Amino acid sequence: MKATPEQVRQGLENYIRAWATGDKQLLLDTFAEDGVLEDPVGTPPFSGRANIARFWDFARADPNRQVTPVLEEIRACGDQGILRFTMQVRVPSQNAGLDLSIIEHAQFNSEGKLCHLRAFWDENSVKQPAGMDLFTPNIEEAYQA
Repeated sequence: MKATPEQVRQGLENYIRAWATGDKQLLLDTFAEDGVLEDPVGTPPFSGRANIARFWDFARADPNRQVTPVLEEIRACGDQGILRFTMQVRVPSQNAGLDLSIIEHAQFNSEGKLCHLRAFWDENSVKQPAGMDLFTPNIEEAYQA
C-alpha cells in the first residue's frame, strides 16, 4: 500500500516544523531509515538517517545561526508531494543572512516516511536580506566526517 496524500501532507508539515523548532529528532523521524536527501539536486545525496543527521548538524553548526522556514505551499498527490518555502538564515553576530527560495519534491513509503527528498534551488534562488551582508555557508563542510 502506498502512502496517502494525508500522510504526505503530515510528513511535509513535520519536516517544516522540525526546521522551525530546531527538533533534529523530529526531522530524522520524518525520514525512512534508508531515506535520501538531495540538497540541492545535483550534489552528492545524503543517504540514510546518519548522513541526513550530518546535513542537519552542518545547517545548525552555529548555535547563533537562526534558521526559519517560511512555508508557502504544500501539495500532496498520491505518495508524493511538493513543498515550496523560503529558508531564512540569519547570523546576527555577523549581521549576515540569506533568503533561500526552495522547491522540494518528496516521495513517501508505505509507512508515511520520506524515502526521497529532492531540493531544487540554485544561485538565482538566493537573496540578500536588506541591510545585511550575504551569508554564504560552505556546503562542502556537510560532507566532512
